[in-house]
Amino acid sequence: MTVAKRDASERWVGIDLGTTYSSVGVIAGRKAYILADERGQQSLPSVVAFPTRTTQLVGQEARARVAIDPAHTVASPKRILGRRHDDPEVQTFLSHQGYRSYAGPDGTTVIELWQEPYAVPQLSGYILQELLRIAQLRLGGDTSRAVIAVPVTFDAVRLDATRRAAELAGWTEVSFVDEPIAAAGANRYTPGFSGTVGVFDFGGGTFDFTAVEVRANGLRVLATAGDPWLGGDDVDAALADAAANQFWRRHRVDLRNQAVEWQRLCFASERAKRQLAVEEQALIEVADVVRTATGMVDLRLSMDRATLSRVLRPFLERALAVCDRALAAASIPASSLSAVYLCGGLCNLPQVRDAVAEHFRVPLHRGVPPEQAVCIGAAIEASLRESSTSRNAAP
Repeated sequence: MTVAKRDASERWVGIDLGTTYSSVGVIAGRKAYILADERGQQSLPSVVAFPTRTTQLVGQEARARVAIDPAHTVASPKRILGRRHDDPEVQTFLSHQGYRSYAGPDGTTVIELWQEPYAVPQLSGYILQELLRIAQLRLGGDTSRAVIAVPVTFDAVRLDATRRAAELAGWTEVSFVDEPIAAAGANRYTPGFSGTVGVFDFGGGTFDFTAVEVRANGLRVLATAGDPWLGGDDVDAALADAAANQFWRRHRVDLRNQAVEWQRLCFASERAKRQLAVEEQALIEVADVVRTATGMVDLRLSMDRATLSRVLRPFLERALAVCDRALAAASIPASSLSAVYLCGGLCNLPQVRDAVAEHFRVPLHRGVPPEQAVCIGAAIEASLRESSTSRNAAP
């Protein structure tokens, strides 16, 4: 899709700056579009790699290097964006990475790659810069204004870090919308979207829940809460941990202590998780994972949906506890919700949908595709901002 260059400079776009995948969207002709790169890919892996001191890769090519060059590849920088380096959760996250890090002058994390320091907003900026390139490629002009969707747990410090990342990337003007509010907006025009709805947003790195009152003139937030360390990445790590335990019992080699092998195992676990969304069984498989006295050894572990359900249980309990906490704080009984809308990639798993349906016992809807809801909602917010800007600029 292309629009005239004279219009493009005035356009606002919506951005889902995701923990694992990011995307950019626009509203044109009353339709929402997720913009694709030259390969037709609408989702950009949130990964930055430095094959050499002076070259950077972003997206698919960078993701391919996570398992072969973890010392110079940074995945999911959003998780530590604007957070202090000495935060125990940040330290836990960094302990699994292959690169060196330390606290900067302001206490936030600095990552060292090829003996060069990189602030986390700088690394997130590379991802936003690639989204800017895609937007300008598809819209045919100098688009540089965006509404960025962020988790409800982002405070002023983390919003400022996101804004700095956008500025470094070349975005000239940005505003923010909470991810579940964006998802609610994306679903607003689906049949039956009315009353007080819950938005269950289970993404790659964060979980958010929001209760929204649907009004004729807009949406009113009644309750919201989130967990910034709960998402698909954590499920992948738990699956990988279970596989590593089995491998240890058989071969007495702990893959968690080997950065390259651990990342390969996490990727294999993610693939198995996605496969189990549509099939009853999957295989976690990593070829030549370790060398022994008898030669190279493969890791092969069969997994079914029942096993995935057991792994998911504690994560779902945490997510549903966040929902209950949000509703209790606003004195909203779960039974008063008219429906719960799902967004985020984890909601493609039948175990997640079943658990949410059983917990709330109200109609459950997927509406727009869960993995696209936040980006589409941000694009809708962007179109509203664009209209407002145009009206204010009119003579």
